[in-house]
Amino acid sequence: MPDAGRRQAGSLAERYLDALSFLSRLVTRPGQTERRFQACLSAFAPAGMTLGLFWTILAFAAMHFAAAAGVSPALSPLVGGWIWLLALLWTTRALHWDGVADLADACGSGASGERFWQIMRDSRLGAFGALAVCAGLVGCLLLAAAHLEQGNWLLLMLAPAWGRASSLLLAASAPPQGGGSLGRLVCSAMTPRLARQQRLWLAAMMLLTWLTGVPVWQVLLLLAGQCLLQGKLRRTALDHGGLSGDFLGADIELAQLWFLLALL
Repeated sequence: MPDAGRRQAGSLAERYLDALSFLSRLVTRPGQTERRFQACLSAFAPAGMTLGLFWTILAFAAMHFAAAAGVSPALSPLVGGWIWLLALLWTTRALHWDGVADLADACGSGASGERFWQIMRDSRLGAFGALAVCAGLVGCLLLAAAHLEQGNWLLLMLAPAWGRASSLLLAASAPPQGGGSLGRLVCSAMTPRLARQQRLWLAAMMLLTWLTGVPVWQVLLLLAGQCLLQGKLRRTALDHGGLSGDFLGADIELAQLWFLLALL
């Protein structure tokens, strides 16, 4: 391989490993810098697929082990769904769920202006945030169990990639809130080329789900709901002065949930 080709291949591998290092505990990459973080955004979808594959393998193994141990056929998928959820929480350190909680607290409060951002940045968990996280986690468990029961391993693998590509498209659609936030880093890295790449990832995943037997109407439902979700988050961000990392984290988890629900 020519030197230029080796450098390019190495760069792609490094971006993928940096993405896995940021998104999970499966890989540890010391010396992370802002520049490396922005470069690894292009590998968020492949890293998401890797995480989804890992969670799904563990979940299917747990479901079959439970069935072999004599657990009721009605409960075995729930065991697998629980393991899928635990794997999600452990590998990601529950990254992004704080965004769900913070956004729910801020929006639920009805506050605006600086007060909205004070609530978003408050490390304490409020009632709206607790309800949102509980509802999201229960949704993950039940939807993962339902897909396991139907043998939809590919959809369980793609869901995390869908959420991560979705968040980058949101970052491309609105300005950052300001300051030295994670949202600023992501938004400033979102070039038109990177945004097109994320659209291609989403289109490829929709095509793949259709080729594996998902009806066209469900794929179109997935797209329509995704557009509504992105539009709502974008409008909320613009109403309050821009995007933050909490908006992007919430989008990852909400889009992942919608993917699993729409294609059930």
